[in-house]
This record gives sequence, structure tokens and C-alpha cells, in this order.
Amino acid sequence: MTHVLTIDDEPIFHALVAKALADFNFKITSAEGGVKGLYLAKSIRPDIIISDVMMPDMIGYDVVRTLRRDPLFAQTPILMLTAQSGLQDKLKAFEAGADDHLTKPFEPAELAARVSVLLRRAEALKAASAIAPVAVKEDARFIVVHSLRGGTGGSSLAVNLAMGLKGLWQSSTILIDLTMMAGQVALMLNVALKRTWSDIANYNKEDIDEDVMNSIIARHETGLDFIAAPTLPTEADRINIETLGEALRYIKSHYDYVIVDLPHDFHEMTLQALDLADLILMVATPDMASVRASAAALDTYKKLGFTQDQIKMVLNATFPRKGLPHDKIAAGLGQPVSVIIPHSPDLFVEAINAGKPFMYFKPNDPISELIEDYAFNISKPDQKKYRPDHPSDAWLRVYKRYGDRRK
Repeated sequence: MTHVLTIDDEPIFHALVAKALADFNFKITSAEGGVKGLYLAKSIRPDIIISDVMMPDMIGYDVVRTLRRDPLFAQTPILMLTAQSGLQDKLKAFEAGADDHLTKPFEPAELAARVSVLLRRAEALKAASAIAPVAVKEDARFIVVHSLRGGTGGSSLAVNLAMGLKGLWQSSTILIDLTMMAGQVALMLNVALKRTWSDIANYNKEDIDEDVMNSIIARHETGLDFIAAPTLPTEADRINIETLGEALRYIKSHYDYVIVDLPHDFHEMTLQALDLADLILMVATPDMASVRASAAALDTYKKLGFTQDQIKMVLNATFPRKGLPHDKIAAGLGQPVSVIIPHSPDLFVEAINAGKPFMYFKPNDPISELIEDYAFNISKPDQKKYRPDHPSDAWLRVYKRYGDRRK
């Protein structure tokens, strides 16, 4: 029987929730306040938690944060109810780690629908985890997305490339957000910040094992695994660099593909990822500031021992006109452009605001097709040589496009 825990200091709240869920065969336990809610959560291990925000003993956001720090509740669905309807309040709920947010007073049918969706999603993720456990295998193809200048679209590229690789090969793929100051991967995937890199802050490198890593790895509904950046930049300061490096090495030995969204620097955290990189996707825009930053980045990559073949320049046309010609950019940098992403602001902005990566929700858009083809292009060389035993829809789309080009 599904067990629901409701947390609020107002008895009428519990009565309203119970009435809204009356048609379901749920067991409902009520906690009058945040402190008691935390105690009961650990005692009964509910299947879903519904919490108010404003409570006298403990604010709801802190209740959710406390729950998410406990591995037992890393994946438990949490719905927050609040009298505040502003966007900022909704963002606070998601940043605290809630899965959904509903404004009071609520319609009983809507609450029941939201609870049903959260429970179905939790079951789907649990089933996906059971079907595809992480196992030791040949080292992953470790791909980093990097730019020394912000605003180039690197995070969008990382998210959609990861979606593309997962869709193509249906093999273990993980997306890692290392932009600790302002990571956007969780936002772009429209998932709550249940666990982040900050949750390994108390571990040493010797402690990194399957249990520790599974406690911070989340899974999107597509089957794509990911690790989110911390909610607050100050939380990143607590992460030990050696522990992070060991975690990245663990990941490389347990996945087929690793895509890392890097910060705009060459600090220690960035260098830890670059040490493991097989391929660098250097993202640039067609303007002089970006070209200068790219020149500095290329110089550093070469000093770190990367060959020209390991560096792929991705040119993102972020504005419609008067950009520097791509052939002059390539000639000036001495680095060929591997792919040009056309100007398409509406597609990118819509995907970010809705938390719906266009590779997943609009696979037939020309930009999606371009990224899907590029994902195939940078896949493992040996994997590209042969038709999969059970080709995915994405693989068949790419095969058809390549076939059409040969006609």
C-alpha cells in the first residue's frame, strides 16, 4: 500500500489532502510541523511526502533540504504546497529539492493528479535503475564541453549531446555538471536538486565506492544519468579536489559515455576533468571576444598535451548577423570548425525555460538532427563501424540521413 506523509501545522491541511486522495487506496500519516515530519519520515519511510512551506517550528524548504541530505530520501517524491504563487517561490521549492510545487488553495483533482504523476515517475526511475545497473566495464569515452567565455551555449550543447548519445546507443551515459558556481544542468532537465556534488563533501578519496556514487547520481526519465552542481556556490568550496578526481575516475570506469559541462576556467576542478578527457569540445561564438578566449584556451590545451585531433571547435551562431566568418575564425585560430550550430534562439530559450531538451522533445527539428548527427560523429570509433543488433530510433534516423546524402 502506498504510504503518504503530510507535513503541516494546520489540521485542516491534513483533512483537505486526505479528502483529495480519498479515491486512492493510500495510507496517510500526518505530522503537525516540520520537526515531527522529519521524525516520522525516518520512522515510516513514506512513498511520497507532501509538505507545506510556512510552519512555525521549521520552514518547509529546510525540511526538504534536510530530507535530501539523507540518502534514504534521495529519490522520494516530494510535493510542496504553499499559499505563495510567485515564480520565486516555485524556484525556491525546486532549489530545495522538491519534485513539484502547488499553490494553495488547490483543486482536489489537481493534487490527486500531481501525486499520481510523481508516484508513476518514481516507479519508472526505480525500474530503470533495476534494469540497467552500473557495472565495471571498458573506460568510457570522456567528452568535456568547455569555453573560457560564458554565454556560448556550452551547457545546452552538453545536455543535448548527452541526450543524443544516450538515444543513439542506449548504453550507459552520464552527464556531469562541474560548473559549481551556477550549474544549469538540473534546470535544463527540469529535475529537482535532490542530491548534488556537495553531498560528497564529507568523504575522502578512499571512501569513493558504488554506494557513495549512487547516492549522488540521479536519472532522467530518458535513462540518462546525471550529477547536478550544488544549489549554492558556497557548497562547492567544501568539496575536496582529490575526492572529486577519484569520483570522476570511478565514473569513467563504469560508463560508456561521460559528458562533462566544465566551468569557464582552468582551475583545479577543470584540470581534474581534463586529465581524463578523450575529447574537448571547445565552444565559441563568432565574435572577437570569444575568438580571443578560444585562442587562450587552445594554447593551454596544447600545453596540457592535447593533440589537434582531440580538440573539436563548435561554433555557435548566437546572433543572426554580422558575426565573424567561420573560415576566418578557423584560419586565425589554426583550428578547424567541426560543426556550426545555426542561429536558433527560440528553440534554445524555450528548451531552457521549459526544462525540455530539444533533442528529446523535438527530435525532428533541424537543430536536433544536426546535434544527433554530431553525437554520432564523436561516438566511439569502433562503435560507429557496425549496425547495432537492435538499432534505436535515433540510430535509424542518422543512418537514413547519411544514406540520403549518398544518393
